[in-house]
Amino acid sequence: MTPGLGIFREHATAYADAGLPAFPVNTRAKRPAVKGWRQATTVRTRAWSTIEKLGAADGLGIVMGKPSRITEIDIDGVGEAWLALAVARFGETPITIRTASGKAKLWFRHDGERRHIRPFSGQPIDILGDGFTIAPPSWREDLGAAYAFLTGGICDVDRLPMIRRGALDAAFSQLPEAVTLGGRNTSLWRQCMVQARFCDDVEALLDVAATWASAFPEPLPTAEIERCARSAWSYQIAGRNFVGLAKPQLTEGDRIMDALIDRPEAFTLYQMLVRWHSGRQSFAIAPRAMSEAGSPPWSRHRIESARDVLLERGFLEELAEPSRIRRKAGLYRLAGRLPNSGNNQDTPSPPFAGGVGELIQ
Repeated sequence: MTPGLGIFREHATAYADAGLPAFPVNTRAKRPAVKGWRQATTVRTRAWSTIEKLGAADGLGIVMGKPSRITEIDIDGVGEAWLALAVARFGETPITIRTASGKAKLWFRHDGERRHIRPFSGQPIDILGDGFTIAPPSWREDLGAAYAFLTGGICDVDRLPMIRRGALDAAFSQLPEAVTLGGRNTSLWRQCMVQARFCDDVEALLDVAATWASAFPEPLPTAEIERCARSAWSYQIAGRNFVGLAKPQLTEGDRIMDALIDRPEAFTLYQMLVRWHSGRQSFAIAPRAMSEAGSPPWSRHRIESARDVLLERGFLEELAEPSRIRRKAGLYRLAGRLPNSGNNQDTPSPPFAGGVGELIQ
């Protein structure tokens, strides 16, 4: 398969064979390439794939809800923490998808769910029981990457489970039905600021704003909703959105970066030691020999300084001291348990505690 050329033509039949009506999509614009996509059928899927212009599309769209029998949990935040949170909340599923931008999706059996954009306050998660999604192996030419199944595939659609019972209850309890008449603008603007970090463009943020505002007891004018969203987006693209800076901290890489962010050479040396010696009981660190070999390309003193930071902060354990008189390198091992982060760089704990099965409501 040549990325970006004929992806719809090449894969439409497989989707039709699985009972999934697909239609061609412009992945960069995230828009259907045909009119009448909501009325897609497997017959139309096969017909569209034979039309030269449509068959050459770089993406496949799937109608969510009744036509496909699928409800998608769209995780619009990058990182394992958000994926773990979604699985913990909604349940396990055989089909998980990685998007071209590195985000994730979960597919479940449709059970009457509707389309809800950002129903969980402060969480970049959409529930797609209507509308459409972009399916693997759609290609994003601008990103040079494809959508891909992380687990499962279209052959697993018939065994999809339903979303865990009660998983959506917290979403609807957080919608702003109780916002007072005078507080609608402030509430909407803050919500837009929080969610702007998880939106690819202002159009996506406008969709979020419209969903949030739809729950107000007294509706806001459309022009006011758009004004709030565009104002928040202007802060986001200017790098001045300090309302939505928090991101989940769960991975080991986040903790290492936070603890060593003020000593970048120690951080680099640690990454090199992990790559070279992960799994070994012990290893030598010989700063002079390492410097002469250009691995890393630093002076002996810089390597020694970085090593000492790792020892001081608990990333390394010294088994035998180096001896300049005897010209012996020191013997070390990687710490079995990483220290807690000493510098929290706007990376708070993820929105659940204990294990992934415990959620903070």
